[in-house]
Amino acid sequence: MVLNWTASATPYSHGLEGVNQGANYTYSKVILTSFFAILAITAVYRCIQVGNAHIRHLFTMGKWEDQRYWMLNHSHFWPRIKKQLIYAPLFRQRHNREIQLSNAVAIGTLPSRYHTILLVLYLASNAAYTLALSWGRGESFSVVAELRGRSGTLAALNLIPTFLFALRNNPLSPLLGVSYDTFNLLHRYCARVVVLETLIHTLCWASNAIQSGGQAQVRLSLATSTSYCWGMVATCAFSLMFILAIGPLRHAFYEVFLNVHRVLAMLGLAGVWVHLERANLPQLPFIKLCLAFWLAELVWRMFRIAYYNFSRKHGVTKVTVEALPAEACRVTFDLCRPWVWKPGCHVHAYLPAIALWSSHPFSIAWAENRPREPIVEFELQEKPTFPPPPTKAIDSQSKGSSPSFRSNNNREPQGPRRTSTWRTTKSGDPEAQRPQCPNIAIPRDAAVTSVSLVMRARTGMTRKLYDKAAALPSGKFTTWGAIEGPYGGHESMSSYSTVILFAGGVGITHCVGYVRHLMLQHQAGVTSAQKILLVWSVPNTEALEWVRVWMDQILRMEGRRDVLRIQLFVTKPRHRGEVISNTGSVQMFPGRCNPQTIIQKEMQERIGAMGVTVCGPGAFADAVRAAVREEVEIGMIDFVEEAFTY
Repeated sequence: MVLNWTASATPYSHGLEGVNQGANYTYSKVILTSFFAILAITAVYRCIQVGNAHIRHLFTMGKWEDQRYWMLNHSHFWPRIKKQLIYAPLFRQRHNREIQLSNAVAIGTLPSRYHTILLVLYLASNAAYTLALSWGRGESFSVVAELRGRSGTLAALNLIPTFLFALRNNPLSPLLGVSYDTFNLLHRYCARVVVLETLIHTLCWASNAIQSGGQAQVRLSLATSTSYCWGMVATCAFSLMFILAIGPLRHAFYEVFLNVHRVLAMLGLAGVWVHLERANLPQLPFIKLCLAFWLAELVWRMFRIAYYNFSRKHGVTKVTVEALPAEACRVTFDLCRPWVWKPGCHVHAYLPAIALWSSHPFSIAWAENRPREPIVEFELQEKPTFPPPPTKAIDSQSKGSSPSFRSNNNREPQGPRRTSTWRTTKSGDPEAQRPQCPNIAIPRDAAVTSVSLVMRARTGMTRKLYDKAAALPSGKFTTWGAIEGPYGGHESMSSYSTVILFAGGVGITHCVGYVRHLMLQHQAGVTSAQKILLVWSVPNTEALEWVRVWMDQILRMEGRRDVLRIQLFVTKPRHRGEVISNTGSVQMFPGRCNPQTIIQKEMQERIGAMGVTVCGPGAFADAVRAAVREEVEIGMIDFVEEAFTY
């Protein structure tokens, strides 16, 4: 209904009068072409990268003498591209280190230089297409109507990558080898563009409506037009999402934000659908495609969760939670069906008894095949041991054995207890030469039935989980749950002759799987890795208990002494005697880790190509990135970062 048909703005306050549909279609095609062009370039780069790694793997696995060719760069182009573009932070060094306004308020991280270029081109192109109007028209209302049509078309079109990039099971991630963290960054900026274009679209409509019949015309249109009413609902939903997604609010109340975000997204999408459908506008297929992506991914996720975590024979997935020192939990999922595991991947964990329907991402620390019910074994009773004195941090009795690291855990003051040790037996012992775990490096044995995570207590679910386990006399409890995944794990690191794995804190869970995977492949003779260095920075020695049970198995693996070295940096030792340096294959150092010194030394002693990966706090990861960039032009070195900058 229109109050004033004689007003000059009335014809341009509704319908397609003044809207340049031909230009709208043209700019939509240009955006789609640009999008597919970037995907094609990324796919070509990924194919070159994977092909080169595969050829290197075939020519160098198990052959030390054939690896010298791959030590050096054979052109200056790619090393410079990696240093100045692909691995480069936006400015000097800061990338994943959060920008802190105070101890309690963080506003997020900075994108890398390559991501910044993509985002600037994306934002600039959308701004240019939005403002490419017929400014020479005599009627200003006509220009406003054209801006309304252009901004509305671009907003609907940009909803497609916004929804696509937000999906956990984004098909582009495995195809292009791009992490979910990168797609999440792109999702946030696409969503901001959608919100801004939606606001421009709504304000342009309101401007002409006010010029036609005042604010009464706006109220009347919203009250009598279903299309306008639901369009306003969508605008309000998207605007509220924009406000709630601001960094400090998102980080402070992430679980609440995530659930509210999903509800508002559904409401906004429904609003746009009704708005376009009732007005018979040509952008409706864009919204149908968004909904198709969302529903297909949701159905796929539900199917995978149900398939691997529920069965009539085994029931639901059994979850064992064990409290560990330094406020962490070891959470083991005994799955109902075999599950494919890859090194470096992560999962989303569901624990309904603790956090209802919420899920959280965690790197997989350990995965193996084992029966759902424990097998009873008869063996000699373990002799009781007393907690070692605090000053005794290293126990090295012979030259043939590597040191044992012990942490004083006083949870059980009485009775026998197991000390926190990383032990290896003498290399001549036949038991030491026998593989201690199933070979999951071979594809036919890649399926696992037990997946273990380490969750450090922060807030929300992880804090509740730890408090519940720590309050029990046994320090553990069982519940039910589910895991979803695997996600990530695009790089196997098997084609690199020298592999350096940096871990900060609980980031060790990302690296332990790689170490085991590479050692198993080394035993089978199907990896190029001849030198593996694990560098772990922890606040205190109590954190060694997080992965002790798995490191014991790794340190007993055949050929471990020839390949694997471990360096532990204890940043906050309780006293000087707690950390004692050693010259064996496992070393402990007090103080902070200096990645630049380590990488410079390893570059001089490297075998073949070098691969470096890091998982840890943002500042630590940025330091490793900077150290790699300093060496990337000296020799063949690649950098892989695992980050969860949600």
